[in-house]
Amino acid sequence: MLFLVGTRDSNTKNGIISNEKCPKCKIENTLHFSIYKTYTHITMIPLFPVGKYVNIQCSNCQTLFDYDDLSSSGQEKLRNEKLESSVWMFSGSIIMLLAIIYGINTYINNNNETAVLIKKPEVGDVYNLKFSNGYYSTMKIDRITTDSIFTTHNDFDAYLPYEVDDLDKNENYSDRKVSYSKKAILELYENNEIIKIRRTKYPLEAEEFEYKIPVTK
Repeated sequence: MLFLVGTRDSNTKNGIISNEKCPKCKIENTLHFSIYKTYTHITMIPLFPVGKYVNIQCSNCQTLFDYDDLSSSGQEKLRNEKLESSVWMFSGSIIMLLAIIYGINTYINNNNETAVLIKKPEVGDVYNLKFSNGYYSTMKIDRITTDSIFTTHNDFDAYLPYEVDDLDKNENYSDRKVSYSKKAILELYENNEIIKIRRTKYPLEAEEFEYKIPVTK
């Protein structure tokens, strides 16, 4: 995805500086102003304002003026102009903050849930795994005995943790059968190799499988 970062200007207010004479032609009530706010955006979504400026022009002589060209009273009148609310200019930052809060909350909830589920495994549980080579995958529990847990590993790996859930499809589990002791499963969790557990509401019935790759610890 391509993100474009830049700045844009937004016209927040227009008007006339009342009872103020043009510095050049000396005609009163001819100084028109336009106030702009500059904001940073990412892919057209406003993040936050970074400054403001004003354009001033006399409607009589058409001369353009800077803020510093005005008298002290004219400058004060501009400073006292009430501008429209620019909360929308923070919309991107607000969205990013909410996304971060949501992500942190989800991470904490997942960790809490995983800490509970790892101690009471059930048939049908799907474990998200993190391998030492940096890849991610899943395995699901097929059968549980007093001391052992029998699983089928996913045939596919993912590069990023958020891609792992998409791998959890029935057709992605074939014959990669691996058995673990319950102690070994807890060690995988403590070593952050099991990073998430998903449990269906109605676990599948246990089936008999032939496990060709026993793992003992």
